[in-house]
Amino acid sequence: MKKQLVFGILISAACLYFALKGTDLSHVGHVLLQAKMGWVFCGLMIYICGYGLRVWRWKILLSPIKRLHFGDLAAPLIIGFFANNFLPFRMGEFVRAHISGKKFKISRTASLATIFIERIFDTISFLTTFLCAAFFYPFPAYIERGAFLLGAGCLGAMVMLWVITTHQAVFEAWVHRVGLKHHWALRVEKFINNFAHGVSGLRHPRQNAEALGLSLCIWFIEGMFLLLMSKAFEVHITLAGAFFLLFCLGLAVTLPQAPGYVGTMEFFGSKALGVLHIPKDQGLSLILAVHAFQFLFILALGLWALHHEGLSVTKLLKNREAL
Repeated sequence: MKKQLVFGILISAACLYFALKGTDLSHVGHVLLQAKMGWVFCGLMIYICGYGLRVWRWKILLSPIKRLHFGDLAAPLIIGFFANNFLPFRMGEFVRAHISGKKFKISRTASLATIFIERIFDTISFLTTFLCAAFFYPFPAYIERGAFLLGAGCLGAMVMLWVITTHQAVFEAWVHRVGLKHHWALRVEKFINNFAHGVSGLRHPRQNAEALGLSLCIWFIEGMFLLLMSKAFEVHITLAGAFFLLFCLGLAVTLPQAPGYVGTMEFFGSKALGVLHIPKDQGLSLILAVHAFQFLFILALGLWALHHEGLSVTKLLKNREAL
């Protein structure tokens, strides 16, 4: 784990170096100070709506396990995103599953399974932004390869979920045939049962359609947020350009990196804006502002959510090994 973290930090450091290389930091600072706060406020409002939709979507995905209220789910979801900014390898997903399992007295594995479905719907919606933007802008070859790999991974995950939900008994029989020790076989069987329970909502087309529809709305809001922020810093891009930028930023956060996505967002974001013929200093100003905005937004909401759940940052960090 520590070696992987060091590797991620090195990648982040290298990306940050190349993102800042050749930029006039005084000009970057000047652009940041000239932000039009009216557009920033509009971006904040639409960004808040996006997180409301995320809570609604999770409520739908959890409904086969337990019927829960919208307000009860907000804090665990926010804490998960908050933890992603401070823990490596998207450990925030496990944090959310851990907290929701304890709070709602449901299986943590089943809760994690619903988050796994979320990521699949996010990936489908994310690839949709790629297809939409590709009609207007030629993506670099390495971006296209990234999209292909994401699509292949998403398809593989969907096949795996279908097999688990339709052939659960086969999995359980196989576990007992491979010669595992009895207590390990029971643990694996329990994991399969709980995970299958968590993804059982996939058998309900209406729930899938609602969750996927919300996912598409969430990613449309993400693109609109970037468009509004670009107006705040007078970076002239179209809605299609905003989705082009969104896809590149989305790929950036999939790489091994330091907590908080430092460096990779700046590098991929400034490169994407360069393809859109935006000067590097101006483009980097926008990316820095977007990154800071998102980080501070989640920081503020995360601290509220931790307080709401009777937790603290110290407790969260101390208990990460138990997740």
